[in-house]
Parts: sequence; structure tokens; C-alpha cells
Amino acid sequence: MSFGNSKKFTGLRLNFVDRGIQRIDGVNVTLWKPGKSPSGSINGLSLALVGADASIINGVNIGLVGIAADRLSGVSAGLIGFGVEKELAGIGITGIGIGGGNVKGIGISGIGVGGDDMDGIVLGGIGVGGKKLDGIALGGLGVGADEIRGVGIGGLGVGAKERLIGFFVGGLGAGADVIRGVGVGGLGVGGEDLEGFFVGGLGAGARRFAGVGIGGLGAGAEEFSGLGIGGLGVGADEFRGAAIAVLVTKFKDARWFAASAFNRASFEMVGVQIGVFNTAETLHGVQIGVLNYAGNNPKWARILPLVNLNL
Repeated sequence: MSFGNSKKFTGLRLNFVDRGIQRIDGVNVTLWKPGKSPSGSINGLSLALVGADASIINGVNIGLVGIAADRLSGVSAGLIGFGVEKELAGIGITGIGIGGGNVKGIGISGIGVGGDDMDGIVLGGIGVGGKKLDGIALGGLGVGADEIRGVGIGGLGVGAKERLIGFFVGGLGAGADVIRGVGVGGLGVGGEDLEGFFVGGLGAGARRFAGVGIGGLGAGAEEFSGLGIGGLGVGADEFRGAAIAVLVTKFKDARWFAASAFNRASFEMVGVQIGVFNTAETLHGVQIGVLNYAGNNPKWARILPLVNLNL
């Protein structure tokens, strides 16, 4: 047993302030953090009033106020929070926040979790954010990073500066430059380049869209390939696949299938249009509806009821 500021010790150590420690193995109990940069390592069980403060802390670490270290591994808990300069590995639980460095393992915070690279399971009462997230991230308000791979769920939204890859749910929306996987947004899902299955309460859209897009109001893109379903409409400059909407499908160049009250291809339609009114400046296929217009047919066959075709 040691009483005081022993630099190296194995066993039970009790001290008021840890200063200039080198290595402590066993049980370390301290009341106050040092006034200068932390040093040395603590291995085993660390208990502190204000918080353990060492360069490396391994084991079970409990700080009534918080914990600070360059590297923190094991099981760590702080009433307010803790900060890590380089890496947190293991399980970290805090009342307010976890921040800094890389987080690997499980991080749970009443307010938020932030870091550079985060791998594992991260939960923040308000939010989760960092440069790169790999694993499962849950944020009461939102989840955001430069790149997210895995599962992201945000009360308001999930967003990435560069990529979302995996499964994502945002109370309002989900968005990134590139999204691969499954995305659900209360209002919408959008980005530059989307591949996968996406559902937006109002809409789903991108510059380039491949896969399935479902929007309460509509789904659209400049280049769309796959299945588009819109409560009101589906639109694209270039469309390849099947489009189904209540009111309108509107394309410049379309391939394969379109069904709604009003279907329009301003340049070319190759395939089938089914609706009340179908129109295509150039048709290579079949139109089925109350009234059908094919601009490349002979004058007498450009506007026909029920069925029009150009094969």
C-alpha cells in the first residue's frame, strides 16, 4: 500500500494529486488532476474524484467528474465526460460528452460523442460526429461525419460530407455526396450519387440514381436507372427502368415502362406507357390510355385513343 505521490508502484495506491507518475499497476485512488500535462501509465482500477489524468490508462477507469488521457482503454465512466488525445478503446460511458482522437469500441454519452475515426457502437443523446464513422452510430438529433460506413440513425438527420455506405435513417432526412445502401428520411433522401434502396417522406432524388427510389411526393434525378415510385410524380432527364406515379412521369429520354395519369417523354420513349394521356415525341413501343400521342407516327396516327404504337 502506498500513501502519496509514488512514481512507480504495484498494489493499492492512495494519493491527493498525481504528478509526474511513471507506472502504476493495481488500484489507484486520487482526488485531483495534476496541473500540468499528464504522464506515465495507470493499469488496473483507477478511481478519481475529478478524474484520472495520465498519458495511458488501461483497465477500469471511473472519474466522478471526468477522465483525460492520451490513450484510454478498457471500461471508462465519467459523470461529466472525458477527453482522449489519441485513442479510446473499449467501453466509454459519460453523462455529457466523449471527445477527441480515435474511438474504438462502445461510446455512450448523454449529450454527444465526437472524434476523428470512430469504429464500433457510438450513442449520443444529442448527436454523434467525427471525420470517419465505421459501425453503428445513434444520435438523438443527428449523426454526421465526412464518411459513414455501417448503420446511422439520427432523430433529425444523418449526413456525410463525402459518403454514406450502409443503412441510414433520419427523422427529417439523410444526405451525402455519395450514398450506397438503404436510406430512409422522414422528409427526404438526397445526394449527388445514390445506389440502393431509398425512401423519402416527401421525396428521393439525386443527380445520378440507381436502384429503388420511393417518394411521398416524388422521386427524380438527372440520370435514373431502376424503379421510381412517386406519390405525385417521377422525373428524370434520362430514365432506364420502371416509373410509377399517381399524376405524372416526365422524362426527356425514357426506356422500358412508365405508368401514371400523364406520361411524357419530350425526346424519346422506348417501351410502354400506360396512363390517361401518354405523349412521346419519338415512340418505339406501345402507348395504352384514353389519348395517346406519338410524334414520329404518320399524321393520321399521331393522336389515337386507347392504343398507339410504333414498332
